[in-house]
Amino acid sequence: MKYIYLPITTLVALATLVSAVSLNNNGKEGRTGSPGELTCRDGCHNTFALNSGEGSVVLSSANMVNWQYVPGTTYQMSLTVSLATSNKFGMGLEALTDELSNGGTLLITDAASTQIKNHTISGVVRRNVVHTNNGGLGTGSKTFNFNWVAPSTDEGPITFYFAGNATNSGNNSSGDRIYVSSQVVTPASTVSVADIEEAMATFRVQPNPFMDQVTIDYSTSGSGPALVSVYDVRGSLLQQVDLGTRAAGRYTERIEALDALPDGVLFIHLTVDGNTRIQRAVKQAR
Repeated sequence: MKYIYLPITTLVALATLVSAVSLNNNGKEGRTGSPGELTCRDGCHNTFALNSGEGSVVLSSANMVNWQYVPGTTYQMSLTVSLATSNKFGMGLEALTDELSNGGTLLITDAASTQIKNHTISGVVRRNVVHTNNGGLGTGSKTFNFNWVAPSTDEGPITFYFAGNATNSGNNSSGDRIYVSSQVVTPASTVSVADIEEAMATFRVQPNPFMDQVTIDYSTSGSGPALVSVYDVRGSLLQQVDLGTRAAGRYTERIEALDALPDGVLFIHLTVDGNTRIQRAVKQAR
């Protein structure tokens, strides 16, 4: 039997390569850019400036109204990382109170794409949602889904700090673009859980996915102008439809001529009497 002995320098190089690949494939906790933390760009994915290029990272919720939370309510959250030239993405997110403790509870709903990791800052263990090994595969964008349970009592404003990595699929830390952002949610002290559930139950977008038209069902207790706006994952306004003035009641509207919208994840905003509701929808090619 022959034995092959490698020089120490070769072993070190191999270990470094394995470490780089692991870091690229498995989410790194404590890199959201929140107070006291670094970002994924610091000392690692630093080829480009932060938030440069044509990519983005956007947080949305299927059932949170106006970024206000009701204590004890479970919210379906989505973090979308986009870059047209990328097909592999990473993410990290945490929710913190103004005192920099965990705000509410982050829960995994898609174990194939996301996982929980902890990071300790000043003795506080911060709970992070990060991507799994190869959990960020996607063409042009990747949406990571998870749940957030609001704290059982009013804890004041809570900030979601999040980062996205749009990689070049090189299995190393060079050539990737890092995007960071944050979103503040505030307690809806005058809104009950029943009010929130009723509001969301009466805003539906069908079919979903869609191709060239959708039907929206909604109700309003107030009277005022109604407007449908369609945004992409970068937050750019793509199309608007003025529905005119609507009095209190329930309505069904057909929105047509959506062929020109880009395929992929979109966000449909319905604004009635100054109140906005949001639904995530997917535009499919014919």
